[in-house]
Amino acid sequence: MTRIRRQSPPKLAERPIQRANIQLLAMMGCHAVHTPNGSHLAGDAVARAKQTAALKGDGVRPGFPDLTVLDQRQPRVGFMEVKREGRVDLDPDQVWWRDELQRLGFPWALVNTPDGGAVALRSWGWR
Repeated sequence: MTRIRRQSPPKLAERPIQRANIQLLAMMGCHAVHTPNGSHLAGDAVARAKQTAALKGDGVRPGFPDLTVLDQRQPRVGFMEVKREGRVDLDPDQVWWRDELQRLGFPWALVNTPDGGAVALRSWGWR
């Protein structure tokens, strides 16, 4: 007798989740702006070190949330960290930013599904 294993569908990567949420947030009346702080740099170790130093000088901060969300209806700002589908782990820099932004009174959410942005807005009381 042959056993057939049910395979679960593949998990969505971070980029399609982020793009789906940017579109969804736009439909809900919010601008979502991506902050590219996690770059993969080209070149050898010396070239990457120079690029890293330049980026830090330009204001790049490791762990800053992927999306800054601006409500078009009221003057308020929130932040979303985007992860691949099902992922919830944060690195230490991301934990620091989460805690700091919340300490300052800004809403923060981890988004790991194509509709997670809508869930976050509702939890923030925005919609």
